[in-house]
Amino acid sequence: MEEAKRPQLFVSHHSSKYEVALHVERALSRHGVDCWIAPRDVGPGEAFDTAIMKAIRDSSGVLLLFCSQSDKSPHVKRELILADSAHKAIIPLRLEEIVPDDLAYHLASAQWIDWLEKRDDSIARIAVKAQQLAGVPPVREGAPVIPGGASAVAADNLHAAILSQAAETPPPPPASVPVRTLVMAGLGVAVAVLAAMLFLRGGEAPKTEVAASTEAPAAAMSPPAAATPAPGTGDTPVSSPVAAPSQYAAAPATPQAADASAPVRSRIPPTFNCNRAITNSERRICASDELAALDREMAEAYRALNQIAINRRALLTAEQSAWRVSVRDACPDDACVARVMRQRIAVLVERRLDIAEKRAESPATAY
Repeated sequence: MEEAKRPQLFVSHHSSKYEVALHVERALSRHGVDCWIAPRDVGPGEAFDTAIMKAIRDSSGVLLLFCSQSDKSPHVKRELILADSAHKAIIPLRLEEIVPDDLAYHLASAQWIDWLEKRDDSIARIAVKAQQLAGVPPVREGAPVIPGGASAVAADNLHAAILSQAAETPPPPPASVPVRTLVMAGLGVAVAVLAAMLFLRGGEAPKTEVAASTEAPAAAMSPPAAATPAPGTGDTPVSSPVAAPSQYAAAPATPQAADASAPVRSRIPPTFNCNRAITNSERRICASDELAALDREMAEAYRALNQIAINRRALLTAEQSAWRVSVRDACPDDACVARVMRQRIAVLVERRLDIAEKRAESPATAY
């Protein structure tokens, strides 16, 4: 007899609750329920809006991670509108003790499930509802809901504890000064002091000494200006001027001749010159098809946002450069780089949609 297909829920969430969505998915997976989560499950090259609509149509229902941010998110509101149009049931999982405001119309007849207490029971209730929506025969009375016994229950409790911490206070973005900026500032001070000393001595020092002290830092720390990558992928300092959107996706590097000692290169060229890759994350992107594709997808999301963020371009450029240094470049492996890049793409896409909607409501206002 053919095994029944596992029910799948579309998880609607604010971008700040992405990690929460992943923890909920792990817990539901133990109950035989799969989850579709954006932007992770959007296929390479697939349009974001098309992927969302298809995933909602193919799902058994929509699981909403309800919080103050999702209540105000136009992106989440559009997903619930699509769910209503596709006649999909909405299961609100309340992460905060608040009542809906902007989403009140869409949640008026929904059956609420609280994550505030008895979280293992909440996951079990969501799983049972998903099975009912998918037409999967219910588990017979008295049978264990979670396979694996006490060890599986302990694992769900661990996920619940992690999710509780993530839901209460989402971690603030790191606000550290890039090490490269400090090094370059220190070299600048050293060169200025040396120039002052030479001036006071009347310029008697040999020219070779001056050349060695000034040219070496410039050659070691500064790539040619024409090859400076764009924010978020290359090596542009946070304080660099705003780059035009067309300059974000730099031309791919010219293929090099085969060399046994040359580093591994992906088949998909990223948006920066891999011959000038400096950080470990840049080298990982150059060596991975998946990461190179994400780099190009981020370039497109950044370009689209930069086009409409008229009065916020300088802030966007500084924020993207700070994210690159303090978040992406801090990753220890490929999986981490892929995860944070997908999260950043989701943030850029959601901001663009927010600005576009506000501009449609108030065309005379500049953003």
